[in-house]
Amino acid sequence: MKNTILLLLIFGLIIISCTKKADNEIKEGKVEMKMYILQQVPFSSNLAELEKLGDVDFNKVLDNYIQYDPKTLDKIAFKLGSDIADALVCLKAKNKTKLLEITKNLSNYGEVLGISKQFIMLSASLKPLIDEENWEQIEQKLEEYHKEIIDELYNMKSFDHVILVQFGGWIKGLEDVSYILANEKMDKEASKILYNKTMIVALEHDVSNLSDDNIMKQDYIKKSIFNIKSIKEIIFSSEDGYFNQEQIKKLHTLSKEITTGFSK
Repeated sequence: MKNTILLLLIFGLIIISCTKKADNEIKEGKVEMKMYILQQVPFSSNLAELEKLGDVDFNKVLDNYIQYDPKTLDKIAFKLGSDIADALVCLKAKNKTKLLEITKNLSNYGEVLGISKQFIMLSASLKPLIDEENWEQIEQKLEEYHKEIIDELYNMKSFDHVILVQFGGWIKGLEDVSYILANEKMDKEASKILYNKTMIVALEHDVSNLSDDNIMKQDYIKKSIFNIKSIKEIIFSSEDGYFNQEQIKKLHTLSKEITTGFSK
């Protein structure tokens, strides 16, 4: 894979043309719940999107990385997705120290969520590759981890967790990219990376229809749903796919409020 194609989540900032449907039928009450879970975007595509930002210092994004210990499964799923987004930034920044730290977190989160043990040793398997600075192999390993963890959660019918992983990845990706666009001298064309109607519509649907009533009662979920609607309004307000600095800063504020809410 060429180095030149080295982030929702993440990132999920490119248009996704299709979704995966998960049906959960409650037989006794004959109630059918349908969620449309976003298909995964290949890391190569996400990284190619980051390439469009040009020669920027991605380590500045990693300076904003917040390490915290999520206590509930929904927050763990969100943080897993969020950290995958930041792992992609690590690849762009070629930041070995931060990448190793983040992959250890990913292994821990996968274990708590019940992922098979062969995928839990991610950080151990990556360390030699990180030492060798074998970025293409690291990318492939992370891609495999992301795919397997989503597939296993889906097979376990942990649909809420699948949605939250994807949500965490896309929102953190939005936060990271909007930060770069707001703080670097970028041309108008670069802002088009934020233009993704498909993703925000799917997230608005899925997050608003999480099946766990206890999760839906939490303030950070209510705030997320409110902010998703505001993000959607900004994205849909663009007639040509471009955004001005005021809109970019607002997108950053809205996405950061969501990630901060999950960290408490």
